Amino acid sequence: LDSSPSYIEISGSVISGLGEGAYYMSLKGYTRQFKVKIGYIPFSGTLNIKLNQLQATQIIQQLDSIDSITIDPFSDGKRTYGWVKCFHAVLNNSIKCELIRLERTHHDNSVIELIAKNNLRKTARLQTGSKVTVRIDT
Repeated sequence: LDSSPSYIEISGSVISGLGEGAYYMSLKGYTRQFKVKIGYIPFSGTLNIKLNQLQATQIIQQLDSIDSITIDPFSDGKRTYGWVKCFHAVLNNSIKCELIRLERTHHDNSVIELIAKNNLRKTARLQTGSKVTVRIDT
């Protein structure tokens, strides 16, 4: 029998972000939808993880083939904000979070972003350069 694993496991290193995640994560157009669709309003910031390029390409293809929770695009009258796809995940085998894919981002596909109820960097005691694993059930 040909069976595929029931999860995707990703490993990488924590990197510093651009500081933009906090701004976007706090927008009402997103926070309202997060509350309804994933059950909580995330900490205003993302945890950025750098993957190797080969793994990044494979991960994006795998994510495109599994179900996600979509946060719809919205407009505040001045500009339009893109969709966010959320995938339930677990950081370092212990901390529930969401891996997010963004319609618009300054990162290339070798950087993934995680959100959670609390500050993941503090909760998991991570520093820039820390090695992490992320598991997504498929």
